Amino acid sequence: MPLPLPSGKPVQVTYRMLDKDFGMQSMAAAPDHYALLFVIHGDRYIITPTMTYTLHPGEINAMEPYLYHKTMPASDKYYESILVKFAPRFIDPLIEKLGAGIIEQIFEYPPKTFDKKDADTAFALAKEMLDIGKEYDAEFEAGKNSENISYLEFKLQNLLYRILILIYEKSKDRTVGEIHKTVLSKPIIDAVFYMESNYMGNIKLEDAASVAGYSSAYFSRLFQTQLGTSFSEYLNLIRLRHVQHDLLTTEKSITEIAMENGFTYPGNMTDSFKRKVGMTPNKFRKNRK
Repeated sequence: MPLPLPSGKPVQVTYRMLDKDFGMQSMAAAPDHYALLFVIHGDRYIITPTMTYTLHPGEINAMEPYLYHKTMPASDKYYESILVKFAPRFIDPLIEKLGAGIIEQIFEYPPKTFDKKDADTAFALAKEMLDIGKEYDAEFEAGKNSENISYLEFKLQNLLYRILILIYEKSKDRTVGEIHKTVLSKPIIDAVFYMESNYMGNIKLEDAASVAGYSSAYFSRLFQTQLGTSFSEYLNLIRLRHVQHDLLTTEKSITEIAMENGFTYPGNMTDSFKRKVGMTPNKFRKNRK
C-alpha cells in the first residue's frame, strides 16, 4: 500500500530515483490522499481496474484516493520522479471557489500530457514544491516554529493550486493504453501483471490462469468478459507495444527485437505488426524517426 501522509501533514513532496526493475508486487491504493506523479526519467506501466496505460517522461500521473493500481517498468531505464501527495482538505479552498468539477476532470483520466512549454512550467513548479517541501519537512520534524510551518504550507498550497489549474487548462487528451470493457477484478489484474512481467517468454493461458487461481476454461471466459479480448490477443498486444518501443529507442535488428519480445519467428511479429499498426516494423521505425 502507498505510504499514508505523515500524521498531521496535509501535504508531502518527495523525490524518487528507483532501479529500472522496480515494480509493485501487489495491488495498492492510497487511503488518505491524492497524488501527482511527475515522471522525469524512465517509463512506467500502470494497471488499474478500469484502464491500463504507459507513462513517459514529461507526463503527470494523477491518482485519486482509493484507486487500486499496480505499477511496473515499461522500459530498461531507471525511474526518476517527483511525487506530490496531498490530503483532500488541502484543496478545499480551491473547490469552494471553483467547484468540484475541476478536480473530478483532472483525476478522471490519470495520464496527463502537455506541450513542451507547459510541461516545463508544470515540472518547474513541482521542483519548487520539492525545495520548499524539504524546508517544510525539517521545520515539521523540529516542531519549533508553528508560524513558519503554516507559512511554508501556504506556499506549497499555492504552488499546488497553480499546478492543478495548469493541468485543468493545458493538459491534452491522449489515448489511454487500454480502457477495460468492465472493471477488472483483482485476480485478472494479477494475471495481467504476470503477462506484463513475462511477455518475453513462452507463457501460456494455463500459466496466467494459475496466477489468477482459476481453471483455464473459466479464466479464459472471465478474461474475455473483462478485457473484451482473448488471452492470446492481449498477450500479442503487450508484445507489440514493447516492439514499438524498441523500434524507436534502439538500433536492434527486427530479428533481435522479435526474439526479445516473445515472438518465436520474426515473420510472425511482422505480420502481427502490420495488422495492428498498418505498416511494417521497418517503415514504422523510418517514419517515426
